[in-house]
Amino acid sequence: MTTKRLLQVAAAWNTGYALIHIYWAAAGAPRFTSFGESFVPGRWTPVAIAAAAVLACLPLTRPRIAIVLGWAAGAAMTGYSFMFALDLVSALFGEFTAANWPGFLIRGAGVAGGVLTMRCAAAIQRREQHACPQCARRHGRSPERRTDPSPWWAYAAAYLALAGASSRFIAELAGGLPWSPTDPAALVFLVMYGLAGALLPPALAHRWGRIWPRWVVPLAGRDVPRWLVLVPAFMVGGGLTGYFGLVGTTYTARGDFSPEYPLWWTLVVIPGYTLWGVGILIAAASYLRLTRPECTLVASGQA
Repeated sequence: MTTKRLLQVAAAWNTGYALIHIYWAAAGAPRFTSFGESFVPGRWTPVAIAAAAVLACLPLTRPRIAIVLGWAAGAAMTGYSFMFALDLVSALFGEFTAANWPGFLIRGAGVAGGVLTMRCAAAIQRREQHACPQCARRHGRSPERRTDPSPWWAYAAAYLALAGASSRFIAELAGGLPWSPTDPAALVFLVMYGLAGALLPPALAHRWGRIWPRWVVPLAGRDVPRWLVLVPAFMVGGGLTGYFGLVGTTYTARGDFSPEYPLWWTLVVIPGYTLWGVGILIAAASYLRLTRPECTLVASGQA
């Protein structure tokens, strides 16, 4: 998709999102389950975010302003709709009902709009930086292939995420497990926790997360499909950062602690989840750059 077309699609999508919320602000929103559409307060908040996103995608907006506004509005829209990740988890565990559909659809639309807006900001930024039209790299400054090493900050972020996941699990063990290990749902949770907490963070930084290692006999030496790592990374990282980093930290700062758990447990678990989510998102940014398809212009000597 060309940059012009991407800007048009994003502007149209975010305009529709804004119009829906303008109608809800004036006539009343549908009834959502759980905590409503978002933890972020204000009927007009999503309208303001979407309006900023539309402005970032308009051709009359100066490039530098569009880049800053696009990244900020896209991140804000995605953060506003971060409970979309929880909708997917509830569907996975069979807790999704017909009452969840309004929230699922509008939060999904918010995430889609946010991602589209950030893609627009990235496209404008690449254009302004005169990046390669074939692969969007800045040759000589960007990684050229999957075998290139991850930057130091990707390793730091990955192991920060691993430390956060470990601290949360240690607190769970110390506080007493609230579920039975023989419960099938608990077993699924443990498997997913292990994959997202112990396997995913190092996979985002180490070479074996980009190229199948030797012990994966049928696939050894082949490229790991980037979506297999990036989709869980952005879902887990975004969900944890939004729910625990935004909501959990806010509740903790207010002193609104759950009576079911001791204070030490909250002060370990909330930061642990937050570090886990933020670390994954940072490491995923490096993985995204390293797993771009190799540039055909470089291979042919034209770059």
